[in-house]
Amino acid sequence: MTKGSESFFDQKPKNIKEMAETEVRMENIVLGLLAHVDRGKTSLSEALLYESGRISEKGRVDHGDSVLDKDSLERKKGITIYAKSVYFTKENKRFFLLDTPGHQEFSSEMERCLAVMDYGILLIDGNDGIQKRELHLFERAREKGIPLFLVVNKMDLFQGDREALLREIQEAFSCEGIINFSPYTFSDLARFLQEEDFTRTVASKENAALEQKEAPEKKEAIGQKAVPSEDCQDFLENLALLSEEGTAEYLENGRLPLSFLQENIQERKLFPLFFTSALKQEGITELFSWIFALCQMPAYSEELRGILYKISKSPEGRRIGRAKLLGGSLSLRQEWRPSEKALELHLEGVEEEAVESVEPGMLFTMPISENAGLGYFPVDEHSEKEKEGYFPTLLSLEGEEILSYRKDLEELQKEFPEWGISISLAEKQVTAQLSGNLQKELLTDLFAKRLGKKLHFSKPKLRYGESPRREAYGRGAVLEPGHRISLLLRLIPKEVEFFGEQQEAGKGERDCENGRNPEKKSIFSIEKRGELPEEWVSRLETEWAEEQFSGPLLSGPYENYALEISNLSFSRGSAYYVDFQEAVYQAFRMAQATAGVRLLMPYFSYEISVSQEKLGKILQEIERQKGKQEELLSEGENYQLLGKIPGISLSELQSFVQGEGESFSFSFSSYQEMEEEQALAVLEERFGIPSEELPLTTAGKLYYGEEFVSEAALGQDGWEENTSGGKSGDSSSKLNGSASLQLKNIGEHSEKKKKGEEGISLEEELNAIFERTFGPLKNRGQEAIRTEQKLFLSKEKEARLEEARAQYAKKGKKNKRKKFLVDGYNFLFAKEEWKALAQTDLMAGREQILPLLSEYAAYHDVDLYLIFDAYRVKSNPGKTLQLDSRMQVIFTKEGESADFALSKMANDFSQSGYPVVVVSSDQAVQIQGFSGKGAIVYSSKEFAFQVEEMKKRISDSL
Repeated sequence: MTKGSESFFDQKPKNIKEMAETEVRMENIVLGLLAHVDRGKTSLSEALLYESGRISEKGRVDHGDSVLDKDSLERKKGITIYAKSVYFTKENKRFFLLDTPGHQEFSSEMERCLAVMDYGILLIDGNDGIQKRELHLFERAREKGIPLFLVVNKMDLFQGDREALLREIQEAFSCEGIINFSPYTFSDLARFLQEEDFTRTVASKENAALEQKEAPEKKEAIGQKAVPSEDCQDFLENLALLSEEGTAEYLENGRLPLSFLQENIQERKLFPLFFTSALKQEGITELFSWIFALCQMPAYSEELRGILYKISKSPEGRRIGRAKLLGGSLSLRQEWRPSEKALELHLEGVEEEAVESVEPGMLFTMPISENAGLGYFPVDEHSEKEKEGYFPTLLSLEGEEILSYRKDLEELQKEFPEWGISISLAEKQVTAQLSGNLQKELLTDLFAKRLGKKLHFSKPKLRYGESPRREAYGRGAVLEPGHRISLLLRLIPKEVEFFGEQQEAGKGERDCENGRNPEKKSIFSIEKRGELPEEWVSRLETEWAEEQFSGPLLSGPYENYALEISNLSFSRGSAYYVDFQEAVYQAFRMAQATAGVRLLMPYFSYEISVSQEKLGKILQEIERQKGKQEELLSEGENYQLLGKIPGISLSELQSFVQGEGESFSFSFSSYQEMEEEQALAVLEERFGIPSEELPLTTAGKLYYGEEFVSEAALGQDGWEENTSGGKSGDSSSKLNGSASLQLKNIGEHSEKKKKGEEGISLEEELNAIFERTFGPLKNRGQEAIRTEQKLFLSKEKEARLEEARAQYAKKGKKNKRKKFLVDGYNFLFAKEEWKALAQTDLMAGREQILPLLSEYAAYHDVDLYLIFDAYRVKSNPGKTLQLDSRMQVIFTKEGESADFALSKMANDFSQSGYPVVVVSSDQAVQIQGFSGKGAIVYSSKEFAFQVEEMKKRISDSL
């Protein structure tokens, strides 16, 4: 089709204000492009612009001349990095085509664009089918309520059956409303999709003449009812079945109102699907005609309202805001936010165009001040909190102080909030939360372009969690005229269950969202709770759950503790909630400073999509990085790996996987306590202090607990010997000594504040509480303190010795028979005669191999587990049969494959010190076994040969 001045499509208006004053008002519609990388998104945008007549020649990504990918880094990489828009018009509709990044590292840019889309096009590669990324984008569009057109691209390379591909897509999205629109343009079916009085709002003479020329056979005699072809009837019937009303309408009149289709798209009940080859312009005419017919402009209010969804910089260094108007109208020099006017207005297009005003639904750009930020205007009521990251990367410039470019860094903070750029004047450093190599490359590119400087990145510093080492007490009090309240707080460490140990599946991920321990929701135990106003308690618990408290040592999240409040003294007329809150905070900080610290390692759940040829290499890397591989799922020719990895290894594993060209994503799982030796190594790295000198430092006081490393307790050569005469294992003396010292200090501090007051002193009051709870206080003095130090150090050593003894005892078990794990169906088909019987009678086939394997287990004195797939059986809970003392037959539960059961059992047995043999012909299981803890792997045919050899030896011996 020739493009040029003969096109019946309207050209771009030169003056939006004049267009608004014409007889027909333009409908403004934002059409977003959503896709994974390398799905042909840029090629589709070029094809649509060409079809609309907006451009006369298509550009290509690989040629570097496409309309939307203008940035040098985008053209170098061949991917979309920045969201951009271009518009085209047809008749009374103006479409803003919004191209979004497909790469996972730039998902935040895509997420911001979802807020301005009216409709979306989800692009699918016909040869790759539905991958995880497509499912995620489909779900995000659903959550945002965005109607979708599905475009299956690159069909010129597709060799399969289109109907089968359509069914695969319907099943993947679990949606029957996905209907193939490809065979028809809208004009082919217009007679059957219009009300009787339907007329086009704008109908040019050129358009009418072209329709008559192209389809003369479609003209009908007056009063004659049109009858669709058989294929058209099937298509219309599929549409009518979307609802009972549609079915009734079609049966009665033989046609459907166009509004019926439009409403079903808006309600996400209908998803028109098109097979295309954007590069060859195949299927684009059909797609374009239906987009024009089905898309409608949303209703907008008359009050000025909009959203600023992206901030960038022009080549001249001006801040440019990209926005959508959601209500009213905005003209030049009109105030769009308090004290700021729109001095320029532009529409993005093939070439940027200045306009005098913008109308609702339009995407536009304008220069903005330093104070403007992302969000809604005139007043932003929907701003999101910045997410705290776990991997702050230190930024620096070679030979220069990076803080001298503070203003430019603040600009980047606003342009790319997802990068988490943090500027600390106190520490004189700048950090960023970067999730991959592409983001680093983009930030480096921006620095080079804007400042002419080369940016350097340090190794990311991990944010370790912190928890209390032991119980500690704190006293909080507000003692001012009209504000009097005091309380005692006990800080109690809570034990953490490691993942895999009595933990409900998935609970860790759900409960530990945003890095918080879920137990903070019910963290308080309050003595005489009924005496407090109920709103004080509920408000404190709510605020505490929302607060992210930092640890005293490394400022990491403070986790795994409970708080007990007692000895509350106040009167309702002389205390308010803010006083209660202040007293609790005081007491918490006091207890936190003396409780000592245990460092916690953040663990992350990873998802890796990997090709078969690289599976073994990546599994070996996961093991090398001390990851815990949990699930291996098959996705066609690819595999999906699910598991957990300690934070200290996450960045390295991510770089390795992405360096291999595979997909990697992760999310926070939970905090787990670190080994003492590892924790001391972290502190030595952070503070540059050898572990033996740590107790002499301020960091050591915080780590071990202040009372245990006080100067009075240290001799000239460090730790002094215990001369108190007490038993080193006397835990009660340790508790009384440490708690007494804490309470004594608290009492002395509080009594100074209360000097001259009437009544009992705080020290006496606290001591009385302690004696009622734990018995009389024993004043051991300095010798007791020395005992506590000795006990503390020996406790750590004893814990390690106990663990070593347990490991030794475990290894010393007599029953260390080999564990044979056999894939049942794999083995059943290893020999032709077994296979033939199984194909005739599966149960008979199974019963044929059971006595053979039982005999093998007894002959070789091994434990044998025969595992059969039953994961496709609905509501199947799984089943285990004990055939004899050495053999079990296992049928997997619904959703659990034999491959997964084999891998999991092999890992569990290996960790328990058993020798493991895996029998499977499945390549993925073989690789998984070799990458585990030294498991031996036989193919099913090799093992069948061993079984036959066993039978022969038995027969010969007889």
